[in-house]
Amino acid sequence: MTTLTPARALLLLSSGITCLVAVAGGVLGALLGGWTASAVAGLSAGAVCLTASVLVRRKAMAGFAVAEQEAMARGYAEGLSHGLLTVVAQYEAAVFPLSAGGVSDEERLARRGAAYRVAAEAALPTPVRAAAAAALAALDEGDPRRSRDTIGRLVATVNGGTGALDR
Repeated sequence: MTTLTPARALLLLSSGITCLVAVAGGVLGALLGGWTASAVAGLSAGAVCLTASVLVRRKAMAGFAVAEQEAMARGYAEGLSHGLLTVVAQYEAAVFPLSAGGVSDEERLARRGAAYRVAAEAALPTPVRAAAAAALAALDEGDPRRSRDTIGRLVATVNGGTGALDR
């Protein structure tokens, strides 16, 4: 069975209404003037309704396309924001390893570069980018308490549901 998308639902609804209007026109024509009037009234009503449904459907499909693009952009920004949390957490683990000498300088620099690359993405919402800049600056300084606080603010910005991802 085919999935009932909004576009398909609109097509089915407009087709059904067009058929009902054509039949109603035919019945009204039959009551008022016989078979010839029935055919003319049914075809006329059906043609007018079909034209109207095509025009309405075209406008609605344009609205569906815009809404879909906006949803995809929001989804991309949210996914990118959550990916940023991951690379910042990896950089934090490299800056503050659990065991002494557990992370080499090359690995720490590689994780730092990855975090800065993701934080510089243009698709990130401005509040997330600002919180990430503060967190990365704190990690660069090596202050554990400030790093924990700024990363907590970054997590709250990404997951807080305060509309921060709505640009």
